[in-house]
Amino acid sequence: MKRYILAILLVLFSSQLWAEEQKFEGLQLATAPINEFDMDAVKRGAKFFATNCMSCHTLTYLRYDKVAKDAGIVTDKKPISINGVTPPDLSLEADVRGVDWIYTYLHSFYKDPATASGVNNLIFPGTAMPAIVAPFQGEQVLVEKPMHDLLNQVQWYDLVKPVKQGSMTPEEFDKAVADVVTFLAYAAEPYHAEQERLGYWVLGFLVILFVMMYLLKKEYWKDVKKTRQ
Repeated sequence: MKRYILAILLVLFSSQLWAEEQKFEGLQLATAPINEFDMDAVKRGAKFFATNCMSCHTLTYLRYDKVAKDAGIVTDKKPISINGVTPPDLSLEADVRGVDWIYTYLHSFYKDPATASGVNNLIFPGTAMPAIVAPFQGEQVLVEKPMHDLLNQVQWYDLVKPVKQGSMTPEEFDKAVADVVTFLAYAAEPYHAEQERLGYWVLGFLVILFVMMYLLKKEYWKDVKKTRQ
C-alpha cells in the first residue's frame, strides 16, 4: 500500500513540472495491444528499457525482480535531471497512468523547435523527455488541418505525419513499444499473473467447498427430520 501512495503523490506533485496541460482537443488514447501474461514480451520490453530508458528513468520498486536483473536493469541508481526536471520513477507508471496512456505517449512525439529538446508530445505538451524514440520511429511533424470524427474525436496518428524514416518499420516500432508497455505493466504488478493463477484455484476450492457443505447440510437435516418423526 505504501508504494502505491508514494507513486500517486509523486505524480500529483511532479506532473506540473513535467508537462503542461493537454492542448489537443478530442485526442483519444490508443488501445495498447499487450498481453500482460506474455513473459517473452515482458523480457523483450525489459531489454529495451535497459538499453534505451534506464539512463534517465529508475525502477525503484523492482529491486529484487529476476526479470529486471536478467535484463541488466539497475534499480538503485540515482535519477538524473533533464533541463531542470527529474524524470519520474516508472515502477508504478502503468498503474498510475494506464497502459493505453503510455502506449499513446511513446507514439506521440513530434518535432517542435520551440522546446529545449526539439520535440514535443501530443498528450503531454511541454514534456522534458528528449527524442529517445526518434531513432526507431523516425521524425514526425504536426498535421496542419487534422480531421476529427463526428464526435470531435481524433487519434494520435491523425495529428502527426512522418517526415523521416527511423531504423524500424511502423509495425516493428509498434511491437517494440508494446513490449515496453508490457514490461511496465509487469513492473507495476510483478506478481499479478501468479495472483490471478492462485485466484482461480481459490475460487475452484470455494466452489467445491460450497458443494460439499451443501451436501453435508442436506444429509444433516435429513437425519434431523427423521429424529423429529
